[in-house]
Amino acid sequence: MNPEKTSDVEGILDAHYEHWKQIRRETVRQLGKREALKIIDFHANNWIDIERWISSSYERQRQMNIAGFQFFRLFKEISWLQFLFHTGNYPAAYRNLRYILEMICQACYIDTKYPTLTLDEQIEKTRELEERVSSWDIVSCTLRMTFNQTEKEIRDHFKSLWNDLNKYVHPSVRQMDLVAKEDFSALVTDSFNETLARELLTVTDKVFDIVYAAILRRFPKVITLVRQYEFIHEWEECLPNTISIIRQ
Repeated sequence: MNPEKTSDVEGILDAHYEHWKQIRRETVRQLGKREALKIIDFHANNWIDIERWISSSYERQRQMNIAGFQFFRLFKEISWLQFLFHTGNYPAAYRNLRYILEMICQACYIDTKYPTLTLDEQIEKTRELEERVSSWDIVSCTLRMTFNQTEKEIRDHFKSLWNDLNKYVHPSVRQMDLVAKEDFSALVTDSFNETLARELLTVTDKVFDIVYAAILRRFPKVITLVRQYEFIHEWEECLPNTISIIRQ
């Protein structure tokens, strides 16, 4: 494709997605800088710090397991979450959050059950697991190991979050009704909605609260460094489950 035709295509795409700038602008105006940038300013920075702490606390070989590998992949997902948030595509963001939660729980489950296997062998075990165990059973088991709670306690504390995330993964009349009641136009086009945006930020905190807690269990040496973290007060505001592990 010659440069002129490339420019034409880019121009068409720029025009098609021009309305995203207005959604982003409205998001920042209504929520303020701190909330509008929270996903990348808080969770992406947390990822950077935790990854750095893992690297400094463990030999390379100890990091090469499926839990470390899947956590390493997470940074790209955080960037996409921020993008979806700023373009008003809240349902897609929820689907990503569900994917993230299952990905990390699945990885920590495999790494806990088969800690001596190589990364390739753990990946193969994951393939076998997917064919015979339900997603919630894997998540539930990982949560029990992470928080040392009973199956009932885990169900009482976390099952509603899992159910809410699943509403955005599978076609659901209930999910459509929830969106339509708050902002009917959001069913057919991207738009900013303050209530939906703030709810998404809350759910994002809940999902990453589980992610951080599970990863800290798999890499416990990191907990000592987290306790010395100068911004630990920010974690205390919205990561209660992770803080409970740090304070033990």
